[in-house]
Amino acid sequence: MEPWELDFYRCPLVGAAGQRLWELLVCTASGRMLLSRFCEAKEATTDWLTAQLAALVTREGGPPLEIGSFRTATYNLALPACRELGIPLRHSRRTIAVLRQRAERERNIYPQRPDYRPLPAAVALQKAVPEPFPDELLADSWGFSALPGSEIAQLHQLPISYLEAPLIAIDAPVPGVFLFSATRARAIAGWLSVHEPVSLQYTRSQIDGIVLETGLDERWILATFNDPEMRRRGEQFQERLQQSTGLHFLAVRPEQSGHEITGFWLLQTPL
Repeated sequence: MEPWELDFYRCPLVGAAGQRLWELLVCTASGRMLLSRFCEAKEATTDWLTAQLAALVTREGGPPLEIGSFRTATYNLALPACRELGIPLRHSRRTIAVLRQRAERERNIYPQRPDYRPLPAAVALQKAVPEPFPDELLADSWGFSALPGSEIAQLHQLPISYLEAPLIAIDAPVPGVFLFSATRARAIAGWLSVHEPVSLQYTRSQIDGIVLETGLDERWILATFNDPEMRRRGEQFQERLQQSTGLHFLAVRPEQSGHEITGFWLLQTPL
């Protein structure tokens, strides 16, 4: 059965007593919504979560291969529940579907409800200082690009050694970055597979750059440049990110002129 993704956290809605509600969201990795259930803060316990997941497993005809959770607080709450139900739980920021479901609700669903009460602004967490990407894995060249959203699903028909692209439905072009290396493509893709790419960030400064986030908190300087044309393409990348609501990709190819793809990762800008 397809992996599931889970988020269980307070939301910008209040109950009858004016208390903040929590919402449990569960969806498949491809974005099919399985469950949306609210509870009051006092009910947001492992026992409540276990009961909801057990009922969902019964309804779906069995447990998923695993469940992914991006929030540390949610992971800690869900771990005992998943252990009791015998479901592997993975703490990972590569939970594209539930991130997009949560973002969609915050943009277009919660604000339309009469019980909507915006959450206080979250305190920005201090991110790790980006490290230089390993010298032995630097690509020969790289470039910004974009693919039609409809073509993402077709990648599963190609012989790509490292492919992590859940079948997320999207109409807008999906921006991304290609890395090219005639001799290191497989090594670069293998390293990326182990480190779990999460997102790319275009940074503006005297020397512009691309920062790659991986794992739970790793950050890497993937590329730097000081070129007006590349800056224009970087700004276009940012604009396309808005159109794709944060969905983008990182891909590795042995050469620019061919069609072979060694590795492809669909990414999502974090909440």
